[in-house]
Amino acid sequence: MKRREFLSITAGAMLAAGMFPVAPALLAADPTQTISGRVLGAGKPLANVLVSDGCRISRTDDQGEYQLAIGPDSGLFLFVTTPRGWWSDAFHVRVDKALETGRADFSLSPMAQPDRFDFVFTCDLSSPKPWGVPRLKASFLEINELEPTPAFTLVQGDLWLHGPKWQEMHEKYLEILKLSKIPVRHGRGNHELAKLYAQSFGPSYYSFDWGEVHFIVLDGNQPKPTGGGFYGLVKGSELAWLKADLAAQPEGKAIIVGVHIPIVSTYPERRTDLKREQAPFWQLPNDKLLTDLFTRHGVKLVLQGHMHENERIMVGGVEYVESISMCGTWWKNHDAKGLERGVDGCPRGYRIVSVDGTRITHRYRPSCESYVDRQGEFIGLKDRIAVGGKLDFVFNCYDAPNGSTAQTRIDAGAWRPMKTINYLSTTITKPHHFRLVTNAKGVSLGAHTVEARVTWPDGTVVVEKQRIEVVP
Repeated sequence: MKRREFLSITAGAMLAAGMFPVAPALLAADPTQTISGRVLGAGKPLANVLVSDGCRISRTDDQGEYQLAIGPDSGLFLFVTTPRGWWSDAFHVRVDKALETGRADFSLSPMAQPDRFDFVFTCDLSSPKPWGVPRLKASFLEINELEPTPAFTLVQGDLWLHGPKWQEMHEKYLEILKLSKIPVRHGRGNHELAKLYAQSFGPSYYSFDWGEVHFIVLDGNQPKPTGGGFYGLVKGSELAWLKADLAAQPEGKAIIVGVHIPIVSTYPERRTDLKREQAPFWQLPNDKLLTDLFTRHGVKLVLQGHMHENERIMVGGVEYVESISMCGTWWKNHDAKGLERGVDGCPRGYRIVSVDGTRITHRYRPSCESYVDRQGEFIGLKDRIAVGGKLDFVFNCYDAPNGSTAQTRIDAGAWRPMKTINYLSTTITKPHHFRLVTNAKGVSLGAHTVEARVTWPDGTVVVEKQRIEVVP
């Protein structure tokens, strides 16, 4: 058998540097033990396929065979990076099971993956409230009917809320998942019970190829040293695997990353009640390491969740997108006619990402009962205004990236700049809100149109209008 080249630094060196937490299930594992296996596609050997133990990476040879060293730094799963044109829901196997025989084989099925495709990114589905379950079902059915049909859905964490009904909510979600007519991949959130997640979905970090794009799904959820809950950090074996996976990609490869707790966000700065030591619960503290790594490897897009809001930021040529929650603010609105909104006022929904070769674009879409056919809304703009009265309103441009500018005008009058503000709630200021304070002096009695125009850094222009009446 040919000698395989591992794509990461040795486990011994990393352990000596204290870079890995010890996986309890592998404490007794012989660090020199290896697992061998084969990757087949439609019964034939697949060469050059990446296989990992959650720390190191190996490539299959011409016979589809690989070897991996297993030790205390290994993850719970062996997994294969499904290459373009191939797919399997069984892309992983538990390491302890593989150690029983010293072997783990994978069988992939062919799947058409053209250069041009859409996929859906969603997060924060949490459904403990009775009216949340049918609304979540409706969204999965809605995604099935999108045109063009998405290639797959990536659900990036917080599938249900923690609490006394873990098992019940988990089973409800698995039933909802059966409604999807397209493949679904998952990432872990801070509200997932690790054991249940592993049983149903396998590894919490992994990668796969679809079309021309390489997808990386990160975990980044670390248990608090004392007490319950999680904080955000990509470290140890996961970080070693991430570096190896990125290094294994050819130059120029389009790469998209998914993670639950954001790598880049202004949220901690906008929380007026947030203590400094609480920041890692809302943003990964080793963000500089990760942003430099992604810039160096030409990552195109990083999709994030956790905050229940839309925020878009460019760092080092990479766009980092916090995407709105599927549940709004935890299904607060039990009124069937009302909108479920995120903390930034955006109606609940998901993100549609369109890929054309290596060109990647995306858009936010409100969902089901919370669908609105507009890209923003006026807040505080009254339908009737006294002549010469005060105009004080905010325009919420739902998906405007940070750095956007806004103007407003009445009818065909002169454009006036709107002040970029973070619209204040009780404890958090919100992104993509713009304010104007002026008066209606000189505006004649009768019906008029107030128009807001928001220009994004990439030149995209969003325009929305609202009718008002000036009265005596």
